[in-house]
Amino acid sequence: MEVHICEGKTTSIFTTLLQQFNIQSVYSHQESGAKLTWEVDKAVSQLLNQHNIPWIESQRDGILRGIQNRKGWDEQWYIQMSARPATVSLQPQEKVEFNNPFPLSEQLKEKLISYPDQMQPAGETKALAYLKSFCTIRAGNYMKHISKPEFSRKSCSRLSPFLAWGNLSIRQVCQHIKSHPRYKSKKRTFDSMLTRCKWHCHFIQKFEVECSYETHCVNPGYETLIKNHSQEFITAWKLGQTGYPLVDACMRCVIKTGWINFRMRAMLVSFLCHHLDQDWRAGSQHLAQ
Repeated sequence: MEVHICEGKTTSIFTTLLQQFNIQSVYSHQESGAKLTWEVDKAVSQLLNQHNIPWIESQRDGILRGIQNRKGWDEQWYIQMSARPATVSLQPQEKVEFNNPFPLSEQLKEKLISYPDQMQPAGETKALAYLKSFCTIRAGNYMKHISKPEFSRKSCSRLSPFLAWGNLSIRQVCQHIKSHPRYKSKKRTFDSMLTRCKWHCHFIQKFEVECSYETHCVNPGYETLIKNHSQEFITAWKLGQTGYPLVDACMRCVIKTGWINFRMRAMLVSFLCHHLDQDWRAGSQHLAQ
C-alpha cells in the first residue's frame, strides 16, 4: 500500500484521479471549516455528483451537520462519546500506479524539512504518548497550573494540535481518560479535562450552526464600533514588539513553539481589541497560523 500526497486545487486533483481510475466511492470525515474549505467541499461534491460517485462522510467528534439549533445536542454528544470505536481490518492490497502531476512544491518541502524543533512532533504515535503522559504524570498539576503562562506548558494536555489535525479524536481522548486507573483518585482533575473536550466540540458545533462568526461579530451591535486602524500597532502586536512584556513574551512564544495556553491566547486578542483599539479581524489570520 502506498500513500500519495498531492498539492494543488482539490477539484483538479479529483479530476485527474477520475481520469486515471474507476472510482466507486469517496470517503472522508465531515469537516467544519472556514468559508474557503466549505466552498471547496461544495465544488468537490458537485464534481462527484456529475460522475454519480457517492461521497461518504463520517461524523467527527460529535458535531452534527445541518441542525438548526443545539437543542438536544448535549445528549447526542454523550451518546457519540460513549459509542464503541470502529474496528478497521486493513488487508494488504496491490500497489496502484498513480501518475501524480501534483507533487509538493519545493517551498512546502523546505517547510516540512525545516519543521521547528521547538514545535510539538506530529503524528498519532506522538499524540498517544502525550495523552498517556498527561494522564499518568502531568495531570497532577493541571488544575493548579492551567492558567499560568509558563507552567501550563507542562501541566496542560497539549493535545490541541493532534486534535486539530486528526491524529486523535475527542472520543479517543474521553474514553482513554475515563478508563484510566487514576480516574477515580483524580476525578475532579480528569472531569475538568473532559469538560474542556466537550467545550471543544461545543464551539465547533456553534460555528457549524452559525458560520457567520468567521467574518461578523457574534453581537451585531459591535459592527457599529469605529476602530482606529493602525498598521503600526498591528505589526508590533504580530511581532511581539508592543513594549508590554507579558503580551510580547506570549506572542513570541506562540510564533516560535506554536503553542500557548487558552488564557494567554484570549489575552492577546483582548489586548489587540481593547488596548490597541484594533478590529479583531486584523489579527485572526495571524493567530490562525
